[in-house]
Formats: sequence, C-alpha cells, structure tokens
Amino acid sequence: MLRFSKSLLFTLLLLIISAASCSESYEQGILNRAEALMEAHPDSAMALLSSIDKQRLTGNRQKAHYALLMSMALDKNYIDTTSFDVLQPAIDYYLRKGSPDEKLRTYYYQGRIFQNKGDRDNALNAFVKGIDVSHLCSDSLSIARTLVAQALLYYEFYDLTSYTENYIQAANIYNSLSLNNQEFDCLINALNGSIILYNRSRADSLIDQCNKLGILNNNKFNQRFQGRILAYFIQFGSKHDIEDWMEQQEGGLTLNPNNALDLAMAYNKLGDNNKAIQILKILEDSKLGYDTLKYESIAVGVFKEMDNYKEAFSTYWDFSHRWDSINAIKFDQKAASIKEKHQIELMAQNESQRHSRIIWGCIGGIIILLMGVFILILLFRSKKANEKLALEEVKSKEAENAKLKAEKDMVALENERYELENKNLQLEMDKKALEAENLAHRVTELENESESLKALIDVKEELPQEVQDTIKIRIEMLNSLLASHITDNDQYVKQYDSWVMKLTEDSEGFMNSNRLAFQASHPHFIQYFEDHDLTVEEINYVCLYAIGLRGKEVGNYMKKRSHVNTSSAIRKKLGIDKHETNIGIYVRKLLKSL
Repeated sequence: MLRFSKSLLFTLLLLIISAASCSESYEQGILNRAEALMEAHPDSAMALLSSIDKQRLTGNRQKAHYALLMSMALDKNYIDTTSFDVLQPAIDYYLRKGSPDEKLRTYYYQGRIFQNKGDRDNALNAFVKGIDVSHLCSDSLSIARTLVAQALLYYEFYDLTSYTENYIQAANIYNSLSLNNQEFDCLINALNGSIILYNRSRADSLIDQCNKLGILNNNKFNQRFQGRILAYFIQFGSKHDIEDWMEQQEGGLTLNPNNALDLAMAYNKLGDNNKAIQILKILEDSKLGYDTLKYESIAVGVFKEMDNYKEAFSTYWDFSHRWDSINAIKFDQKAASIKEKHQIELMAQNESQRHSRIIWGCIGGIIILLMGVFILILLFRSKKANEKLALEEVKSKEAENAKLKAEKDMVALENERYELENKNLQLEMDKKALEAENLAHRVTELENESESLKALIDVKEELPQEVQDTIKIRIEMLNSLLASHITDNDQYVKQYDSWVMKLTEDSEGFMNSNRLAFQASHPHFIQYFEDHDLTVEEINYVCLYAIGLRGKEVGNYMKKRSHVNTSSAIRKKLGIDKHETNIGIYVRKLLKSL
C-alpha cells in the first residue's frame, strides 16, 4: 500500500511538471511567432502579443522577452509611449544578462521612449550605449536603425560631422541588406550634411551612389534627389548650373519647406530677388514648419540686395539672437558631452573595486575634514561682516562697469551698422559701374558681328539664296538684341522671341541653312567640329547655340526626344564635362576664339 502511494505521488508530480512545461511552451510559442512577424506584419505581431495573459509568463527572461517585443510592436505601429512600464522588465534583465543583440535592441527602444518624452540627452546616451555593443551584434538592421536615430539627435545638437558619418554607416548596412529605399534615405541625408559642411568630394561621391541605386525613376525619390542637387549647385556650382537646373525642372519640383528655401536662395544667387521674396512670403504665410534660421539667413541677403536695409538689419538682428541662443544650447547640451559622460560611467564601473578599498581611509579623512570645517566656520563668522561689506562694494562696481560696457557695445554696434551701410552703398555703385562696362562690351560685340555678316553678303554675292536669307535673319535678330540692350525696351526682346517662334515652322531647313551660313562666315568654326567627327546633324545642333539660342529653345528645335542624346554624344566627342561646363557657353566662347 505504501509502495502504491509513493508511485501515485510520483505520477501526480510528473503530471504537474508536464502541465507547467506545456503552459510555458505555449506562451513561448506565441512570443516566437510574434517575433517572426514583427518586421513584415507588426500589426499581426501586436495582436498576438495582446492575446497573451501576462500572469502566465514565467521567469524574468520570458517577461523580458515579452516586454521587448511589445515595445517593438508599439513603436512599429506608430504608438508613441512616454512610459517605461512596458519596457522596464527588459531593461532590468537584458542590460545585465542579455546577449549583445538583446542589449542593443533594449537600448534602442529605451532611447525611443526618451525621445518621445523630449529628453534628448538621455535618448542620445541610450543610443550611444547601444552602438558601444554593436561590434558584438549580428542584428545589422537594429544597428542601422540605432545609427539613424542617433544621427537625428546629432542634427538637433548641430553636430553635423557625426550626423553625416552616422548616415553613411547606416547606408552601407542597408546596402548589404539590399534595402534600397532605406539606403537612399540615408544617402540623401548624408548628402545634405556634406553640402552644409562644404565637403564637395564627399557630396560628389554620394550623388554617384544615389544614381547607381537605379530608383530615381520613381518620382518620390527623384523629387528629394533634385532638391538636394539644387542645394549642391547653390553651394558649389555657378549661376549657369542653377539656370540649367531650373530650365530642366520647369516648375516640376514639389515645393516642400526645404525645397522652397533652396529655391529662394537660388533666385537670390541669380539676382532675381523679387521671386526670392515672393517664395519667402508664401512660405511664411503657409504655416508649414521650416528651418527658421535658414529662412532668416536667406532673407537678410535678399533684403540687403533690394536696398531694404531696415528689414535686412531687423532680420539680421533676429537671426543673430537666434544663433546666439542655439550656440548657448549647443554648449550646454553638446552631444560630445554625452559620449564623455558615458566613458566616465564605464571608467567608474571598472574602478568600483578600487573605490571600495579606500572607503575606510576616506572615513578617517572625513573626520579630520569635519574638524577643519568647524574651525573654519568659527573664523568665517568673525570676518563675515567685513566680507559682506566688501562684497557689496564689488557688486556695485561690477554693475556700474556692466552698464558702461553695455553703452559702449551699443555705440560700437551703431557705428558698425553705419559702416556696413556705407560699404553696401559703395558696392552697389561699383556693381552698377561694372554692369555699364559689361553692357558696352556686349553692344560692341553685337555691332561687330552684325557688320561682319553684312560685309559677308556684300562680298560673297554668289552665296546660295537660302544662306543669304539665314544671314539676313541672323542680322535682324542681332539688331533686335542690340536695340534691347541700348534702349532697355522689352518690345525689342519680344521681337527677338517672335523670330525664334517663326523659325520653328521649318526647323530642319533653318538648321541646314544656318550651318551653311556659319560655313561661309566662320569656316574655322565649322572645321573644328568636323575635325572632332561631329555629324552634320550634330553641327546643326551646336550652330543653334552659336546664334544665341538657349537650351530650352534648342530642345524645341530638336523636338525634345533627341535633344538629350545629341547633347551627350557631342559632349563625349568634344570632351566636355556635363557637371562643369554649359554647352551653350562653350560653343559661343569657341566661336569668338576661332
């Protein structure tokens, strides 16, 4: 009977253990399925996690696993939380006993919660700790996400070098995972940082990487890319580069706040400040979020060039105060201090044993110190009255000196303002003198070319009639341009534009006769292109630029479809860099030299 009872008890014990094991296996199975669904179907993962009875979770590891997965699900389903209630079990367990991957993920979502709370310092500190263990991790995707999150905070701290480097590292990881969309996003942000830092070589490399991704045929990606290309031309390019970019876009760029600011800066670079101020006004009235500091820096230059010195000075005053405030925050909350703080924490952990050995020595020192403090208090009280009086006198003198300094600074600032205004007036006078000189030079060039063509008709009467007609058309176009420069009358410009429209009626005939005209008037010019193996069609193409037509007008002649291909073929034969040289400018300079 006793033997039977022992057997029964043993059987019951096995049943209890088996039931518990089955229960644990069931809950763990749900956690594993939720983790497998997390990236592709975060909503389904969250539904699975919500079905778990947390009271049935067993052990700190399983509770930590659930806490981390639920935090991931909330974040991926765009549910921002400012509480650590969900994640805390993962923080308590994984940061002490977890694998490198588990620590990295926990640090990442700890940082995300700090971000949601608006605590940028602790958020960055969490991301830094995550990156510290990343060299031991196999979860490349979590490393890339942590680098991106860290980069966003670096931008807020105006640490643009770290911001750029983080995005480049993240782009390399996304490239290894064949995640082209995420890689492009990182490359664009790194390009933005390189442009601001005036690092042209890196910017050129990043542009090449974007082109090689093969996703710019998507309008959404191309819009972002073209916006950064405009910023690149503003920083590194010429006015001709900006003009060519605008001709190619022809209003096709979506004007988000960043693009709008860049476009306003572009118009300022081109001297069209009316359009620049129009864009700034639209942006100000739109109630959209934009970079206020960048807005004010652009507005100062626009107002100054429009001779609106009152608004320029007022905007510069706002800009200066805002920049001073940013610098104050930057020095108080510098991202590098977070790294230093973290290093100090690591050193403190490594030295904890050494500290324990000197505690007793410190106790004795504290006793001696307390005795010394007591003596000092007695001495302090005896001198307190005299020191208080002396302190009041010092404060009074400091206040008086501060007042005098403020008055002196105000006078200096006023003098600086008057000096700036005088310099601006002198620059404007110099600019107008230069413009007059350039105008006279252009008028002389137009007169010489017109006289040369008239002499050619008089001397070479045997020229074919179509060639003579083309030369006469060119003379009339030159006269219209000459009249517009001399009289500053838009009517003559309209006359020139009407000639251009009339010539489109028989574009092929005109291009052939135009080439023959140049063959008669500038044989060396035509010979240069023949020596470089240009076809008749390609010589016709460059002759359109030679008579003064712009890229858009040439495109209309070529019916757009062959314009780009012809231009690329000519650039290759002539050895012209497409990023550095405008083909129209190149052809017209060549015409003058030959």
